[in-house]
Amino acid sequence: MVNILVVDDEPMICKGVATILRQSQLDIADVFIAYNGFEALDFIHLEKIDLVFTDIQMEKMNGIELIENIFMEDPSIPIVILSAHGEFEYAQKAIRFGAKEYLVKPITPEHLIHVVTKLLREKEEKPQPLTHWEGSPALPEHTSLQQNYYLNEIVTGTIHDSEVDNIIETLGYRMNGKYFSILMVKLSLERGGIHDQQILTLKDRGLLKYAALNIINETANQWSHLVFDNHNATFSLLLQLTEEENRDSQRINQLLMVAQMIHNNLQKYVNLKSQIGISRIREGVTQWPVLYKEAGDSLSWSETNKDHYMFYIEDIGKTTNDQRLTHKQVDEANNRIVFETKSYIEGHYFHKGLKLQDIADSVHLSPNYLSYLFKRVMGINIWDFVTKLRMEEGKRLILTTDKRRYEISEDIGYESPEHFSKIFKKHFGINISELKNTGQ
Repeated sequence: MVNILVVDDEPMICKGVATILRQSQLDIADVFIAYNGFEALDFIHLEKIDLVFTDIQMEKMNGIELIENIFMEDPSIPIVILSAHGEFEYAQKAIRFGAKEYLVKPITPEHLIHVVTKLLREKEEKPQPLTHWEGSPALPEHTSLQQNYYLNEIVTGTIHDSEVDNIIETLGYRMNGKYFSILMVKLSLERGGIHDQQILTLKDRGLLKYAALNIINETANQWSHLVFDNHNATFSLLLQLTEEENRDSQRINQLLMVAQMIHNNLQKYVNLKSQIGISRIREGVTQWPVLYKEAGDSLSWSETNKDHYMFYIEDIGKTTNDQRLTHKQVDEANNRIVFETKSYIEGHYFHKGLKLQDIADSVHLSPNYLSYLFKRVMGINIWDFVTKLRMEEGKRLILTTDKRRYEISEDIGYESPEHFSKIFKKHFGINISELKNTGQ
């Protein structure tokens, strides 16, 4: 049985969608309702959610921000946008940020149930073998051997201003923008393939590399991009970003999401493990060699962090990337960052609207890398720690003060007393009234 989350700041919409789902013949355990993005994230953290419906235009946290946050928590959850806005720009951005469907209100019950059935089936189905990639291990047509050679020469050398026009003409319309980043993907070719077997032959390695290149290319198809082979089981993805995307305050999260999707898709379709280094976003073709070096430097950090898979260049700088440092010194630096994070959370957990991005910004790390460090050092993920502090303080206030439920909810950062009650019951296993009666 599955759990579905409906997120909309209009209660009638939430209740209407929930009623349709509950009255359907679908195998649904529960339909949870959240009236804003923050309530939705609490459900994501505390319940096993199999599918999310969310509006785009909501106060406090819009649907795009919610998608970003859900993706950072669990990228396997399918998300459906249910919106009154049918404009192409909304749909394009939602799909780019991981939404599976974009439905314009009003939607009929039949269409709603059809979409849920399709997405849940896709989520449960085993990925189909990639039979259409089992040909000769050659590069796709749009990344010819000549172009592959040309790109490697460009990124490993220097680019003079006088060469820019010729480079753009050679690469064509795909890369004629201003802002770029490079993601470098290193494959682990010891095991893989549809049946996850040991890889022993040159032919099998070639087939897997060919499949991986296609997966990387397909994953990035919402962006202008080029993929090229750096050899040694490593590929580079050159991404072009728009001026609007570069101005976005969360622009780095876009790169992290692309990297996350690549990593997940390689694992899902061909059982390939990978590690990914991510450069900054820089302006101009002449910066491509700098981006390539940054991506490579980020990827090299995987040698000392083999239990993680995604490394952004600015994270590496914050956690000390001096290869001369001992493991003990690196661990001490990481422990300091986690201690600062813990202190920040303890001073801000009661703020309404606290987000993982806020916590990460406090120590100048990306949410992904900070989540990795925090879990490694503390043995608990960040949001479980936030919830634990909120629940402990809520329990203390219930037992030691005469404050009403809505006042306590307000004090510890929840949007509504009803939502606080739900989280309290989930966390402690008893209702607030039961706690008051027992006094424990």
